[in-house]
Amino acid sequence: MSLLTIDTLTVTFGDFTALDHVDLHLDEGQLLFLIGPNGAGKTTLIDTITGRTRPTHGTITFNGHTLNKRSEHQIVRAGIGRTFQTSAVFEELTVADNVDLAASARLHPWQLLRRRRTLPPDVTRHLDRVGLTDHANRPAATLSHGQRQWLEIAMLLAQNPRLLLLDEPVAGMSADERTRTGELLTEIAADHTIIVIEHDMDFLRRYADQVTVLHEGRILTHGDVTTVQNDPRVQEVYLGRTPQKATP
Repeated sequence: MSLLTIDTLTVTFGDFTALDHVDLHLDEGQLLFLIGPNGAGKTTLIDTITGRTRPTHGTITFNGHTLNKRSEHQIVRAGIGRTFQTSAVFEELTVADNVDLAASARLHPWQLLRRRRTLPPDVTRHLDRVGLTDHANRPAATLSHGQRQWLEIAMLLAQNPRLLLLDEPVAGMSADERTRTGELLTEIAADHTIIVIEHDMDFLRRYADQVTVLHEGRILTHGDVTTVQNDPRVQEVYLGRTPQKATP
């Protein structure tokens, strides 16, 4: 059974159709890159999975349960976490406190009171995984752009999700930071399922497993990197060129 199943998902805003009968099936442990031109429907798809936008038609099923009428908070508790294009860290808090606060979102009040007296071991574990242990006691405001993105990933991991949705995680990063992020995603994918919205084609070629291409609210194609990259439709609508015809 697929971890995430999307059937004939349609989202309309007035006369505008943002998603048009989208079908998508994601298995446990899969690392999927979602690409497409601006306005293709990528963020709308993520918003709909996480409950920020309601489907006009179709069904979203996660771990055997329908998400269509669940709130954002309920979907987080079901095991889905996401990042946004803009940073969502609390700059005035330390790096460790940001992760601890994220972890606390899944706890009952009595558990929260008990755990806040000391820093839980799982916070240290998540910081170590993303390479921020040495920065644990620094204010988040002092982190570099790339380090903030890693902190957000640590905050997601602290919520113990089964599915992570990452919106352009390497945007604005240096080459070294992109490499570190790619290695981190590959590592996390060993025990999580991940969907990555991305525009960096070099990054995609290096780290993508499977790729889904959206265009005008519909899935244009799906497959491994080579298959997608060589698809004439992708070259035309996404890469901005039309394949050359053979000379007679």
